Amino acid sequence: MAGEIALRTRHPGLRASDEERERAVEELRRHYAAGRLTATELEERVAHAYRARTRGDLVRAFEALPRRRRPLGVKVARAQRSALRLHAAAYVTANGSLVGVWALTGEGGFWPAQSLLPWGVLLGWHLYAYRRWLRPRRRGASA
Repeated sequence: MAGEIALRTRHPGLRASDEERERAVEELRRHYAAGRLTATELEERVAHAYRARTRGDLVRAFEALPRRRRPLGVKVARAQRSALRLHAAAYVTANGSLVGVWALTGEGGFWPAQSLLPWGVLLGWHLYAYRRWLRPRRRGASA
């Protein structure tokens, strides 16, 4: 939670929502349960979180506390999804241009197939590998 808000606090003046305050309080309670805060510190920080008007105010409730990091799998999935989108966009742009040139020139055989097929196979493999990698993680999340 603190990490979520900290990542989003490029604009610390944005108003904090009630939901964000509640999640912040839950995260503070986790820090208390882990022994990082005393009962008095917890009370003070919870009061500060409930009084927070902006996300910047909310982040201050987590000073001197470690940020919770996203699991590596989440980071890898996000990177894979971004790479897949980039590859698909490059495929469509480059091969769409080749097909456009072929259509405008009126050349005989469909020569853009020399690019479409191998690149399409590689893009399909990337999509298959990504989904196959994602499958056991989805099962684990629903279990």
